[in-house]
Order: sequence, then structure tokens, then C-alpha cells
Amino acid sequence: MTTILSDIGLNQTATGRQTATIAEPSLACSGQRMFVTGNWFASRSTSAGARWKFVDPYTELPPAGAGFCCDQLVHYSKQWRLWIWLLQFAKTATGNRIRVAVSSTGAPGSWTFWDTTPQDIDPDWRNVWLDYPDMLETAGNLVLSFNLFSTTTDRWQRAVVLRFPMATLKQRGELTRQAWSTDEFGSLRFAKGPGSAPGNIAYFASLSYSAPQIEVFQWPDSKTSVTQSSIAVSDWDDRNYVSSLPDGSTWLNRLDDRITGAWHTDDSIGFAWTAGADASHPHPFIRVARINQRSMKLMDEPDLWSKDRAWAYPAMSPNQRGDVGVTAFCGGGGRFPTHAVGHLEENTGTWEMALGQASTHGPANGAWGDYVDIRPDPSRITYWLASGFVLQGGSSRNHIVPRVVLFKP
Repeated sequence: MTTILSDIGLNQTATGRQTATIAEPSLACSGQRMFVTGNWFASRSTSAGARWKFVDPYTELPPAGAGFCCDQLVHYSKQWRLWIWLLQFAKTATGNRIRVAVSSTGAPGSWTFWDTTPQDIDPDWRNVWLDYPDMLETAGNLVLSFNLFSTTTDRWQRAVVLRFPMATLKQRGELTRQAWSTDEFGSLRFAKGPGSAPGNIAYFASLSYSAPQIEVFQWPDSKTSVTQSSIAVSDWDDRNYVSSLPDGSTWLNRLDDRITGAWHTDDSIGFAWTAGADASHPHPFIRVARINQRSMKLMDEPDLWSKDRAWAYPAMSPNQRGDVGVTAFCGGGGRFPTHAVGHLEENTGTWEMALGQASTHGPANGAWGDYVDIRPDPSRITYWLASGFVLQGGSSRNHIVPRVVLFKP
């Protein structure tokens, strides 16, 4: 059984009324201090979520390029006692920039930052812009991933992984980077590890479209090269994302099958994405594949699905004990989009889910997404903290309420 211990909503004062139905909430926590970001807000609490203060990502840091917009991620490094804030900037005709900011406290006015453009990574990467970030801390590095799109056609060009030394971030020194890229696989997602001490390998993955398989990459801190393994999995439908809400509207119009959930434990690596309805699943559902970390062979496929409603947009992480937790959304079957959390029951291979807050409406544009966040609680070994969001009182972006949920198995 999954138990929700608290489910905190951020009101419009906390978000500065800068929410979006593509909310993409990210969270970080250190004791009583919490930091939440989303489209297009940030908010900070020093009271374990009892009170929040809006932080404006457009003005908290100095302007540059075309200005901030829109994706953000936040992370707290317990090992380095460092808050890390990633901000994506708006594109121009020639590209955009991403900003990595760090702080020892997370307080306004305390941030040091570094900017990177596509041309900084490779002088030949002109007229492309960075989008759809992911972030991971390893033992020695901050590792980021992005898709690159053409500024003229918005067509995908490649994916890139950047590696920055954590020691330099801590010292606020001159930042160096290493980069790896691929023009075959996009929307790379990092696998989060258990506990509070990060491992020394970055695992990340993408789905292959030449065959039903996952491409798993490994980049050890001690290596400059990346290795790749291809793991065959059961096929899935990547088109049938139909889910009707009680008022006849829809909420999955934006959905695709990129990996959004990934984790690793001492013996396995797992990846999850949303698949379309098929002959065995009457509604869109969450495909899950677990891989043996040593043999790189498929172990099992403990999918999360329902005969009554759709499941979508998963994020996964182990807690400090190694149990795998999930945050996701369900909807349809008489239910508006509802935030839910849960964990994988190892003995049965099933997901034990607990429903959190439900929306009162569907999104006006029929679109939800694109990602949520989950972290092991830093002080309690069996707990997780997860982000989510719901619509309360209407269908517009002004009715979005970000959620921060504390739960345990």
C-alpha cells in the first residue's frame, strides 16, 4: 500500500500567476527548505512547504539573449551542499542559451551562474536551439541533456549530453564542459539512482524507432567515451492516445512516447513511457521495462495500466532504501486529470498507487504535460517527494495548482 503523508498545493501568490497547463514542475529539497520550478514560475519554502515565496525566473537573474523561457529544472546536491537551478532561454533566429545557476542557500540574490549556447558546445551548431532538458548529479559531475531543433523549421536535429565538474560549480570557478551527441536518438532521459550519494556512472536512454527496443547509454565519470546497449522490448502503439474526460473534452493531445521515467538500483535499470491503447490495453498506459544492470538483458515489463482509464506522464526514482517510486497522472473513465503516486511492489511486479488531488476540469487546449519530478526524501530512507499539478476551478492556465506530495510505501 502507498500512503500519502502530505499533499501541498501552491496558490497563485506562490506561483506569481505564472503557471501553464504544460506545467512541467521540478522540485528539490533540503530539510525545511524546498524549491519548486515550472512553466513559468519558481517558488521557495523555508518551512517544509507550509509557506511559499514566489521567485521570478524572468528577473531573479540578469537578462541575456532573448530572455528566459521556458523550461526549468532544480536539484539539491546533498554531497556538495549546493542548490542547482537550470533555466532555458528563448530562441532567436540564431539559437538560444541555457543557464546553470548555483547557490549555497537557494535564497534570492545568492545565485552564481554560467551560460552556454549551442555554438559554445560546437562552433558548427548554428541556427539550432536547446530544448527539453534533463539533469543528473553523478559523484563528480552535473550532467545535462537537451534536444536541438532548427530555428527555422523547428525540426529535431540531434540530442546532446553535457558534463560539468561539480567541484568547479561549488568553487564558482571557470566552468569547463565535456559533450557527447547523437543524431540518431532524441529526448534522452537520465536514470536516477538510490540514496543520497550519487553513483559514478550516468545512465541514460532513448527509444529506438527502427525496432521495438531501448537504447541504453553509459557515461562513467572516469571515461570520456559513451557506451551503448540495445535491449529488445515488447512492441507498443505510439499513436492511439485518446482519452475522454467527463465533460467530453480530451487531455492527451500533446502526448508522445518519449521516455519520461528512468531509474537504477544496485541490480537493475528501469525506463518508462506512455504507450497508446492497444488490443490488451483499452486506454493509454505506462510501459515499463526493467533491465539487468550487469547483463544488460531485459528482466521484466511491469506496466502500469487500467481497464477503466488512461495513465500518462510517469517519472520514477528509488528512495534511499532502493524501492522504486512513481509520480504520474490518470484520467478518463469519469475522472478529470488526477495526480497519483505509488511504488513498485517487488513481490508481485505491480504498482501500488494512491490517488492524490483530482482536477475539476480538463485543459482548454486538450493538452497536458510534459514531465513531473520525483526525489528520494533526503532525511527518511523510505519516503519520496514528488511533484504534480491539477486544474482547480476552471480550464485555463490560471487554474493550474502545482502539487508537492510526500509519500511512502
